[in-house]
Amino acid sequence: MILSPRAVIDIGSNAIRLVVYGGPPRAPMPIYNEKARIALGDSVSRSGKIDAEVMDAAIATLVRFDALTRAMQVGERHIIATEATRRATNGAEFLARAANAGVAIEMISGEAEARASALGIVCDMPWAEGYVADQGGGSLELAMIDNAVPAQPISMPLGTIPLSQRADINPKAIAKDIEARLDRAGGFTIRHGLPLHLVGGAWRALGQLHMQTVGYPLTILSNYTLPQAALSDIAKVVESETTMQASGVVSATRIPFMPAAMATLEALNRIFAPSEIRVSVYGLREGLLFDRLDPELRREDPLIAAARHEGSRLSRFAYHGDGISGWIAPLFDDDPPRLVRLRHAACLLADSAWNSHPEYRAIHAAGLALEGNWPGVTAEDRAILAGALYAAYGGKRPGLPVLAELAAETDLDRARLWGLAVRLAQRLDGGTGTALGSVALLRRNGKIGLDYAGQYRQLEASTVKRRLKQLNEAFAAFTR
Repeated sequence: MILSPRAVIDIGSNAIRLVVYGGPPRAPMPIYNEKARIALGDSVSRSGKIDAEVMDAAIATLVRFDALTRAMQVGERHIIATEATRRATNGAEFLARAANAGVAIEMISGEAEARASALGIVCDMPWAEGYVADQGGGSLELAMIDNAVPAQPISMPLGTIPLSQRADINPKAIAKDIEARLDRAGGFTIRHGLPLHLVGGAWRALGQLHMQTVGYPLTILSNYTLPQAALSDIAKVVESETTMQASGVVSATRIPFMPAAMATLEALNRIFAPSEIRVSVYGLREGLLFDRLDPELRREDPLIAAARHEGSRLSRFAYHGDGISGWIAPLFDDDPPRLVRLRHAACLLADSAWNSHPEYRAIHAAGLALEGNWPGVTAEDRAILAGALYAAYGGKRPGLPVLAELAAETDLDRARLWGLAVRLAQRLDGGTGTALGSVALLRRNGKIGLDYAGQYRQLEASTVKRRLKQLNEAFAAFTR
């Protein structure tokens, strides 16, 4: 059971979605996700208002989602309406009907929507910088991230629905339109060479199409990089409805809007000339939750928070993942910061696969690292973490081939050393952590040894010596 889950009900232009989150406050993990395809945006685009049957369906969906969140004993809950409701002439009537049904909706401004989407990126990657673009059915939101703070939030009525109604969906024309709106708004600074973070279902679909095109070894979109050089190739795929249908990654209801999403991306690439284009699975909903955290929680590393939560939940004995991290740290004082956090996460997950069959523990542990719903990581990070846990559970070399497709060999070799050190720690005291404060792991003259204090000498055994020998041999090979 997950205590005090949080929920966001997002009333968008194309759908109404409920996402319920568990996990630690700093690393919200979706535990329930349901979407009702109710096209408020189409209705508003046709008549300027939400049609009666569409409003009835929306109210029925909200009543259901309200009942679900109550059954799940949700604590914190946010129910928000965005562009379609803002633009509808009868938007106030919709809000009133929902309130009468017991569902209080907050209609947020376009600027608030842009700010929340940017905070969603920060929630996932606290060190992220650059621009955030969130395109939905009704609108396009832009913001800049500066030192983890959203700046210059702006909303434009350039969602995939209105753009798809244009006679000519042209990237150059869309770019001019965006630039003109930015000029009229004033105060929006454009700096070339910064990352561009993409939020929105259509752009996620573009990422999935590219993964499929290049045969990418993972299908996890989180922080997937779209090469600028490949944009023209992706555009060719989007030109063909048949190809998108055959892909299996673009829903039939989304296909008509993909050319508009592609043209907008090409327009933004013209405007910002970004250093890289990243697809995010975080956005508005996660940003709303992040915005409510106190400053101390915001400063936590989301990966470490998530790994500590999962490691504690899966551990056999009194949890001591942080203890293992501190115990092996002296061997790796030359690890760069980007690897220190991955090593820490590996230690926090050191006891996560004990309930698998012994023949499959290494594969299960690596799979948890590679495929888990981890925040704050790239595919390369996942592979390095997987390599460490694979070694920690006795996985044999050369290891899993997929890891070498995602991360550098030297980083995987280093991760194997972490795993072997964790493996030694787990054997030393049976995985209880009771000896870590009294048996020191030392490295002298290039040789790793154990310094037992007092009665802890009784833990010395041939099985411990074998794992110590494995660690020494691996270090010797790594530094050779």
